[in-house]
Amino acid sequence: MRLTSNKYDRRFDFSTPAIVFNILLVCFACWVLSFFNSVGYPIYGEVSDTPLWNSICQALPGKEVTYISGLILMIGGAFLLHRANYILVLIREKTLLPFLFYILFISTNPDFFPLKSTSVGVFCLILAMYQLFISYHDTEAKEEAYNAALLIGIGSLLWVHLLWFLPLFWIGMYNFRTLTLRTFLASLLGVATVYWFLLGWCVLQRDFTPFTVPFSMLFKIRFLATEAPAFLNWVTILVIALLTVIASVNILSHKVEDSLRSRQYLSFLILMSAWAFALYFLYEQVSEEFLETACVPTSILIAHFFTVTKGRMVPWLFGASVVILVAASFIRLWNF
Repeated sequence: MRLTSNKYDRRFDFSTPAIVFNILLVCFACWVLSFFNSVGYPIYGEVSDTPLWNSICQALPGKEVTYISGLILMIGGAFLLHRANYILVLIREKTLLPFLFYILFISTNPDFFPLKSTSVGVFCLILAMYQLFISYHDTEAKEEAYNAALLIGIGSLLWVHLLWFLPLFWIGMYNFRTLTLRTFLASLLGVATVYWFLLGWCVLQRDFTPFTVPFSMLFKIRFLATEAPAFLNWVTILVIALLTVIASVNILSHKVEDSLRSRQYLSFLILMSAWAFALYFLYEQVSEEFLETACVPTSILIAHFFTVTKGRMVPWLFGASVVILVAASFIRLWNF
């Protein structure tokens, strides 16, 4: 009985080379299958997109370059997330799971293929989040506040709805005891710097479309359609949402196991995931983009759960989640 109990009390290592290799191999297969089926290609600029992103869509030379660019941006975003987790010690044990989960979530949703405006916006969001976290309890962190807002402003040139994460960062600054009048004004200056240069460019070109069109779409709220789409389209969302809820409940119910700083970091990531999912339902026209940004906090939260939690059901939950995500993706790609 004691041996059996000890067996179930051990934590299972989900970041072993064999598991990482197999999951990455399956994710790469999703990209290859999407490439041959031309999923999401060619990329067309939409009304809700910024003029800069529309220009990039027209300048993309071919399918190969587009898919390679999307693949590189996905791996780069996963690497930034892994480095942020490692440096900030968001998870108290060394693990590759944030890197692995981010690639898994992106690769198993054909709606993200091959390239989205948020593919670059995610870079800016992760770097801005890092600037926010390193300003913890520093009331003189004007430079970090400016840098975080500047990065969000740069990302918004490709996807203007990224600006909706700025109020979330103000909440984070308040929770981290960083928010003062100076840091708040520094954050406003960071965004203003980007759009001041954009306004200057519009004046030189005598064309204010790059300035006016994105902001007209920013406040155009359209709730997600109530009629149910195909069931497979919701599988990925439901699995990620369920795992995020389980991970969040586990974090909130085991607060004493993490340091105060880590608890506040993880609490912000819980809020960030809820924020992204809420905006997903508010903006039907860019719901896929908000879902992609939700992969940033959920990857860390879910990785935290599978790293620190032990029990006989944890390996089964991990395996079932991966199988469902991959199976749903292949079925959608096969029916494309």
